[in-house]
Amino acid sequence: MTDVVTVLRFEEPARLDPDRLERLCRDIGEAQAEYEVAVGLERIMIALAQIDAVDCLSQRKEIVSQIAEAAGKIGMATLARVARDVQLVMSRQDTPAISATLARLRRVGERSVYAIYDIEDLSV
Repeated sequence: MTDVVTVLRFEEPARLDPDRLERLCRDIGEAQAEYEVAVGLERIMIALAQIDAVDCLSQRKEIVSQIAEAAGKIGMATLARVARDVQLVMSRQDTPAISATLARLRRVGERSVYAIYDIEDLSV
């Protein structure tokens, strides 16, 4: 019998919803949409930094909710979905799942923010 080792890769591409960004531009104008994306990115970055700074589950729920809302608004589809996954496991009070999904939220969040900065050619 041979042992098989499976290697899990923690790589997940950041997915943006171009249709959501187009709708945003169409609804509020390109300049205002660009501003909303910048504000959303800032909120997401602040929220990601705050997650580890709080111990209270209710505060973490609020922070994750802010990430989900901001990500959904600016078309960060993967990040919004992962934040909703975190909200789900938080509602179940499944401690190991909360830890795992929060780690995933951090990874996807960072990749998503950097992906938009690369697209927009901005600096962090």
